[in-house]
Amino acid sequence: MQIIHQETILQADLVLFGTDAFDMEKFRRRRLSIPSRGDFYFASPEDLILSKLQWRQSSQSEKQWRDILGILKTQTDQLDIAYLQHWSAQLGVAADLEQAFQESGLIWG
Repeated sequence: MQIIHQETILQADLVLFGTDAFDMEKFRRRRLSIPSRGDFYFASPEDLILSKLQWRQSSQSEKQWRDILGILKTQTDQLDIAYLQHWSAQLGVAADLEQAFQESGLIWG
């Protein structure tokens, strides 16, 4: 789900909490925003990539794919590759993640 702040045209994707193992892990790994800005939590880059890969499976959205490539390129040094490998296999999106790594010019595995 996406929300847009009308005055600034800033967009944010909302990731809703579910009850499966991956949803619980995303919730456990969430990150607190800058404290002076209020108590907002953000999904980790890895969880955002995995969620977007799942959304893309059902929609074939090019926007999701561009977002995934952008996250990979900007967060390369901070990504937990073992976590991505584990959960992409569990979620059935490992081939798509590998393709995203290749298109981003990154080394997979």
